[in-house]
Amino acid sequence: MAARMKFIHITDLHLVDPFEDLWGINPYRRLDACLTDIETSHADAEFCVISGDLADRGEPDAYRALRKRLQGFPVPTLLMLGNHDDRAAFIKTFPDAPLDDNGFVQHEHRAGGHVFLCLDTLKGEGSSGTLCEARRAWLSQRLAAAGDMPVCIFMHHPPFDIELPYMDRLKLEDPDTFEEALGTKSNIRHIFFGHVHRPVYVNWKGIPCTALPALCHQVPLRRETVISRYSDEPPMYAVVDVFEDRFVVNADCFMHRQDCKMPPNKS
Repeated sequence: MAARMKFIHITDLHLVDPFEDLWGINPYRRLDACLTDIETSHADAEFCVISGDLADRGEPDAYRALRKRLQGFPVPTLLMLGNHDDRAAFIKTFPDAPLDDNGFVQHEHRAGGHVFLCLDTLKGEGSSGTLCEARRAWLSQRLAAAGDMPVCIFMHHPPFDIELPYMDRLKLEDPDTFEEALGTKSNIRHIFFGHVHRPVYVNWKGIPCTALPALCHQVPLRRETVISRYSDEPPMYAVVDVFEDRFVVNADCFMHRQDCKMPPNKS
């Protein structure tokens, strides 16, 4: 059965000045390599979502660099905010970004018979996330408007623990109110999230949920395995194929793809 639709998921760019390194890594060069690889292999994707932490310190220059790089990128790209972002600086640089009625960077996208809801979990202080009453009301309204259509949710902060204490302290605050906003909807097919800087799969309340490594630094699975605060592990983006009966999420280590050495000829 052919895929009904293909889309791309990227998360946690942590852009700084294009000529500046962060934790020994140049985030802009990694973004450029990622987008170039997508242009080469997946330019036919329906859309791309970048699920937050676009900038590391909410710098206007970082947003301007992102805007410049996305010009000419062939895949329509939906941008979201994370705890490292600055909402006002982002909106100033991306004045056409869709906002909800309260000025939050929340938006709905429909494609392939699905409804995709991108949430704004930026709290404004600290690293944990939040969905205030107004944002939860928007979510409930969009779910109601979706009717029986299958729904996917993108959010930066997960509403559950992933068994990494360092990150679990920084998840979405008040996850019970988020669950209440979802109501009894049984047509939520998938939740995509970022923030944790690791490849993660969780089945939460019967909903499959996946996260990706960041494009920049990663969070080690075991903190004691590295001396530094973060680790340098392969960045990835995800190619998501949507079928009638399943979602297929393939993560690609685009910067660590090399030919294997041919085995010796034993003839």
